[in-house]
Amino acid sequence: MAVRNIDEARKQKAKKEPKKLSKTHMIMIAAMVVLFGTAIGICAVNYIEAAEYKEQVSRISEEAVQISEQSAEIKETLKKENHDEYFEKVAREQYGYCKPGEKVYYDSAYGE
Repeated sequence: MAVRNIDEARKQKAKKEPKKLSKTHMIMIAAMVVLFGTAIGICAVNYIEAAEYKEQVSRISEEAVQISEQSAEIKETLKKENHDEYFEKVAREQYGYCKPGEKVYYDSAYGE
């Protein structure tokens, strides 16, 4: 196969040899890969944190509903005339108080 001019020879040589990437191109490609990887990692972390925050919000919302229900029950109880009985019940059940001279027994079978 005879080559007629220099341009044809260069074209044939270019067809046979694959182009090599320069150092600059290699560095740019590596930098882009690192940047895209970092961006994907940050997005994944933000997605996970958002899911955790949504879970916290739902848990706190449930607690708020429970507290408002308890508040409504307490308001209803306080509307009645027997405030002393209510406070005595709360003192006994929640704080373990008893009347002077009264003996309180605890059942240790239940772990309390």
